Amino acid sequence: MMADERRPLLNPVLKFNKDPRPEGITGRGKALAPIRAARLPEQRVKLSNELMDMARSLPRQPRFAGHALVYASMFEDSLAPTWTPHDLFQPVHGASLVAPYKRGYLIEMQEAAVERLSAFIRNFGTLRDQVDIAGVETIRFFKPADALGDQSLEEQWQKAPERQGGRAFFASLIPLRDVNAAEHLLQVFASLRDGVILAPSRQLLLDLAGAAEAVNDNALARAVRAIGQTDRIARALRDYRQRRRAGATVVVPNIHALGKLVASGVIMRLDPVVPIVATDPGEGREPDRPLPADLSGMPIVGIVDGGLNAPSYLPAEAWRAPPLVEGIAAEVMHGNRVTSLVVQGHEWNNNLVLPELHCRVGTVPAIAKRGYPGPDREELVDYLDAVITAHPETRVWNLSFNEDNPCEHDAVSHLGHALAMLARKHNVLFVNSIGNSPGEHAKAPADCEAALTIGGRLHTPDGMPGGSCTVSLSGPGPCGMLKPDVSHFSHVRALGGAVIAGSSFATALASPLAAHTMDRLREPDPDLVRALLIHSSDGQGHDIARGFGTPDAMQLPWECRPGTVTLQWKASLRDRASFYWELPIPPALLKDGKLKGKGRLTAILNPHPMVDEFAGPNYFSARLNTAVQYPSGEKFKNLLGSMDTDKVPELTARAIDHKWCPVRQHSKDFTRGREVDGSMLRIYARTYTRDHYVYGLKSTDQTPLDAVFVLSLSGIDERDDIYSQLREQLGAFVETSVVDTDIDIDQQGD
Repeated sequence: MMADERRPLLNPVLKFNKDPRPEGITGRGKALAPIRAARLPEQRVKLSNELMDMARSLPRQPRFAGHALVYASMFEDSLAPTWTPHDLFQPVHGASLVAPYKRGYLIEMQEAAVERLSAFIRNFGTLRDQVDIAGVETIRFFKPADALGDQSLEEQWQKAPERQGGRAFFASLIPLRDVNAAEHLLQVFASLRDGVILAPSRQLLLDLAGAAEAVNDNALARAVRAIGQTDRIARALRDYRQRRRAGATVVVPNIHALGKLVASGVIMRLDPVVPIVATDPGEGREPDRPLPADLSGMPIVGIVDGGLNAPSYLPAEAWRAPPLVEGIAAEVMHGNRVTSLVVQGHEWNNNLVLPELHCRVGTVPAIAKRGYPGPDREELVDYLDAVITAHPETRVWNLSFNEDNPCEHDAVSHLGHALAMLARKHNVLFVNSIGNSPGEHAKAPADCEAALTIGGRLHTPDGMPGGSCTVSLSGPGPCGMLKPDVSHFSHVRALGGAVIAGSSFATALASPLAAHTMDRLREPDPDLVRALLIHSSDGQGHDIARGFGTPDAMQLPWECRPGTVTLQWKASLRDRASFYWELPIPPALLKDGKLKGKGRLTAILNPHPMVDEFAGPNYFSARLNTAVQYPSGEKFKNLLGSMDTDKVPELTARAIDHKWCPVRQHSKDFTRGREVDGSMLRIYARTYTRDHYVYGLKSTDQTPLDAVFVLSLSGIDERDDIYSQLREQLGAFVETSVVDTDIDIDQQGD
């Protein structure tokens, strides 16, 4: 038997309350290194000639109030933020950086400035201008064909699903900063409604509002109606005016109209709308496992799936939203199975080592069977926005569905980004499936940065976590993300009794653990819940199939393992400063005058608002470095983690070190000992930001960003009470992280 959900706690995770000590940082400046100086003369001539060719082709290019969009690609050694060419491309030269793109940048350029910039590059420029010139490899106009992603019109047309009036695409508008140019672009886009694009009907959402009113769910009815009354194209126009970024699902009547849409020059990216499907349709029957008599105190997991119609699980239903998909089209059998695992997965699988954690559910019928029309991604996200607004008591949401297509390597999906924005807006945690084969790697919304993404895992004969699941897809995610975050058993029994396989079911086993962790914390936070689950997992580093491992079922995420002390804390960090927390070294870590033991540091940065859905590989404009350090002589050395990512070439740091991933984890076994000269450890953290211009910021503006940290330390002898030692050393700077009723006071010893 595993410990049940309300057992007393002996050693809960501790909240660390000590303020950090900030130290200012002087950033590096641009310098014309020998390799750049050597290619400068050639690049002056090359770029100048390319600009002159562009000037001659201007009459054939899409332009908006005299402004055109230009793409400048960079040399590989100039991809780091330090080499952003903002000195060359600035308003004084009639040009402005507007967004990162592929291996370079998009630039908004006045048509009258193209020829002038050609002459300037050939003959003039300060040292900083010369560094930029030497860093730019090629320059050209952004072509309408770029919006197709190197595919033909026919290929894109055939991939798009049929809708009333044509085929459905998601159209992202090109970013322009100049007010007049932006207004001209919006006029052109709006004019395309005359025979080129149609706004999809919003009748489905309006019908849902009526259904909510019929069952007296007035909060949901108001939220859905507010969204459903907004025309999608009109909403895109409004959003673009506010932040110069927008996209919308549009229906295109025929392939000829698709060509007109692309040729208009207003589209940065055009994607066929892809189906959102559950991973396994299955069959089912009623369970022979009774539910507990009273589930009223259990946390609620919102289940966004095909619905629920199994009578035995209706008592576990805390609330139900009106169906976005209903009748024969709804994937209700999959919803039944996922619900059974969320409510009582440990009882369906008593051969596996699982914690005894029951949950209630909120039912969101929104996923269609394969082959049936379901909601598009905008409808689904709008619907979820309304449902989450109406149910603030539900903090964890199970999303056991995926799009059909694998995530791109260098771009976050529209669905993944939209769900991340939704999670941050409502301060909730999505627990997402990574997706199932066929496919090469993760499928959206596995690339939602704010979600806990779950991969599949086999089990050993004794019910412990085993090898990688061959049904579940692998990571990593796009733009340097380390996905999946964790993995769980994916070959399980659920409603129906047969063994079923898929990442959907691994996700359903992880959601109760996330919900109970959220429920146990004094100050619940979605990123902290993610960090605690990742931190408590059995991996040593990230594996593309198993993530950081499977959370420990014996010691729950809010508990400390025997012989271990775990601290958690949250901090607001500003860039261009290093932050240090001092931590006394517990006696249990000191043996024979040396530092001996093990440690693990997990941190998650909330990168918002510095994410850009149109930036391709530069999706994240903020990153985090963190380490635990010990005194050695006159300096501090790294015990956990490293600060050397800045010394590695940018592409290598992105690919190998996942430099821009918001999740950082460092584990180390130092039982052989480290010579230590002092009584204090220190924890280091520093954020870095880039592409400030995207967010209307100056390069010197400081941007505060939130991060959560979890640190565990253990000595070489489990009998040493490192938990009590550090708790006593920290005194008022530490408190329990969990609600007081969970703690067995008689066993605390203080």
